[in-house]
Amino acid sequence: MSTKLRVFIPVIMVTLASLILIVYSLYLTPHPSGPPEGGNPPNPPAGMPPKQNNGFDFTLLGNIAIACAAVSYWWFLFKTKLSSPSKPLKKVVKRLYSIHTYTGWSALVLIIIHGGYYLITDLHNSKLLTGVAAFCIMLALAIYGWLYKRVRNKFMRTSHFILSNIWLLAVFIHAGGFFIVMVVITVVLWVILRIMDSIKDKKTLTS
Repeated sequence: MSTKLRVFIPVIMVTLASLILIVYSLYLTPHPSGPPEGGNPPNPPAGMPPKQNNGFDFTLLGNIAIACAAVSYWWFLFKTKLSSPSKPLKKVVKRLYSIHTYTGWSALVLIIIHGGYYLITDLHNSKLLTGVAAFCIMLALAIYGWLYKRVRNKFMRTSHFILSNIWLLAVFIHAGGFFIVMVVITVVLWVILRIMDSIKDKKTLTS
């Protein structure tokens, strides 16, 4: 078996398993309906996280994990700016590279705590399946990132990048709103970096 197949087969298997979990979760999620006339409002749909009336809200850990993962992904998105004529911009991108491994592992640890809590307290919530799917992809992503540091194989790097994008889709389905917030922040950051780059280009041309 070729090296390419040995590297990509686990990616395909994890992706298919996660897709099955997501589709099954969507199948289990009931459609919301209004309260019966004169009755109490129905319980929240199974796809919605339980409300936290007191104590710590473990949903927050999931949101922080998404933020950490976004910072890791910014390295892939902005690494082309390493060739920018703007020295401050190049420093920002290099800093992203230096921290993206740590933010990635932090996201994985936070997801384990976040998911572990809901597996114990809300086991019958169908949204857990999309969370498990996202966790499996994140775990594979972390493993490929760890292996790439040691093997330096182009297929490892490609698999790491593919899994990153698949994870984004899984998290969008699982987390919804906060994921969109991070997308908006990423777009704003991209615009700021483009402006910094263009300003430096103009200064270089006029000097």
